[in-house]
Amino acid sequence: MAKIYDFNYKYGEQKVVLPPGKYLLECWGAAGGGGCKITDTNLRSKGGYSKGELTLKKETALYIYTGEKGSNYAPTFNGGGKAMMHEGLSNGETLYCNGGGATDIRLIGGSWDNEQGLLSRIIVAGGGGRNNFETKGGDGGGDAGGDGSKADSKGTQTNGGKGQVGLDGSFGKGGSAVSPSSRENYGGGGGGWYGGGSGYNAGGGSGYVLTENSYKPAGYIPTKEYWLENTSMTVGGGIAEENGKAKITLLQGLPFLVISSYTSEQAVFTAGHTEENKLSKIEWFIDDVLKEAFTTDLYLEKTINYTLEDNALHTLKIVVTDINNMTYEKVVTISKSIMPLPTNANLQDISTKLTEIGEGFKNGKTSIINILALKNIDSSLNNTLVELSEKIKALFDSGDASIENLMNQLIQANNTITQLNSKYKYATGTTEVQKFSGKANMYGGKYGNTFDRNINDWIKIDNLGFVPNIFYAEHENVTVNSVFYKCVVFAICNIPIFSNEQDFTIDTSFSKEKLDNVDFRAAGIVCTNNERDVYINQNGVCIPASNNYFNLHYRWHAIKFI
Repeated sequence: MAKIYDFNYKYGEQKVVLPPGKYLLECWGAAGGGGCKITDTNLRSKGGYSKGELTLKKETALYIYTGEKGSNYAPTFNGGGKAMMHEGLSNGETLYCNGGGATDIRLIGGSWDNEQGLLSRIIVAGGGGRNNFETKGGDGGGDAGGDGSKADSKGTQTNGGKGQVGLDGSFGKGGSAVSPSSRENYGGGGGGWYGGGSGYNAGGGSGYVLTENSYKPAGYIPTKEYWLENTSMTVGGGIAEENGKAKITLLQGLPFLVISSYTSEQAVFTAGHTEENKLSKIEWFIDDVLKEAFTTDLYLEKTINYTLEDNALHTLKIVVTDINNMTYEKVVTISKSIMPLPTNANLQDISTKLTEIGEGFKNGKTSIINILALKNIDSSLNNTLVELSEKIKALFDSGDASIENLMNQLIQANNTITQLNSKYKYATGTTEVQKFSGKANMYGGKYGNTFDRNINDWIKIDNLGFVPNIFYAEHENVTVNSVFYKCVVFAICNIPIFSNEQDFTIDTSFSKEKLDNVDFRAAGIVCTNNERDVYINQNGVCIPASNNYFNLHYRWHAIKFI
């Protein structure tokens, strides 16, 4: 039997982790509130219905948000607009005038109205708009929801519905009502892809299904791997007076594969399938030449051995096939001299690997696939390298690849690494205090007490290679008179500070008798940087330093991070 995941209404996210497979996703939006005098439930607004088929090639976490039906006073869960409280009813009737919440499935969890979460929705069923006491509000959608008493009060694929007296609908949210009189009744619009507008009868929210041709707003997160097929949306496909719900049904399981390790001589992997006993064979290839096929013990971990004849780049491809001829494959690049990045690879490792790849290419093998993305490094760099490797692979697959093409791509990657290195730098070392006569301007000119001071002891570091934002140095020593000193120098450059004064250096010396358990005495100066003989710039660092003992050595650290 097909595996089914049911999600009834819950005030909060519901998470499911799905293995690879083809799934039917279905959502029903929640009904709008109000309409307490309507005896025919068909005359009360309903939520929408949306469905589509999604094929997942890898294990994927999805987050389900089920809409709450229209209720009293507070906005309903997942986007239903808030009603205006009605005062002065003589018959004691209770009003449920809020819009119904949408039901959706998204890639990012958290609070339902989190912007990133709303921008990660792949399927939505709109909520119904608030009903008047005797007439119907707009149903949830659909490409668009249903209109309430005002035209254009429905949510659409690109805009929220217009409010009658109150707020318009917006992305993911129904409009809330604002009443001109305590005797008037205005309710909230339905939640949805775009929410419905508020009104006497409020508009319904729109539905949405992600496809190749669907509207994708600015900042939309899901990529083409989440496009759905065989989709449909129905306005009013939900149930009157009911909360929203969702269902995910496994239509067809898929094979999958995990390569746990590989070298220039051996690979270890495990194959699997969403459903039991569905695998039919496993094949592995070197440079698209079939080397071996397995038809037994397909679910057990396997080790394959191979011999590479040269130092060029080669491809190892492993293909898993099930009884329905559905396949899953992984391709990795192997070489006698070039192997994947280690788990603790840094920027220098990546730069070296690029050079190795270039040399391997010159050896004559024109096949490189995704080696740059074999390690999960910092996301901004990883995305750039993945994009780069896809470009390289496309060139090879087209048959038009050349050494010049490859080298251009390698230069691009090295430029990226250079840019990152220019933003994040660290250096450290030990330096001796230098003695020469110089001057420093004391800090605090804005308060009218600027003056300079003669300085004879300096920390001076040339050719640092970058301009640090933070420089720190320290030393401690005991004099011949048994006085203990702790000397600290701290400087900043190009960092916003409280008073918006200049960058500064603090040079402080703490002292006490070595064996006495008393507080330290302190003395020091604060001077402005890049004035007189004090500087932190491309030439290096030159700042005052305490020298309570001849020829002190300071341990220093320089950091660039912005």
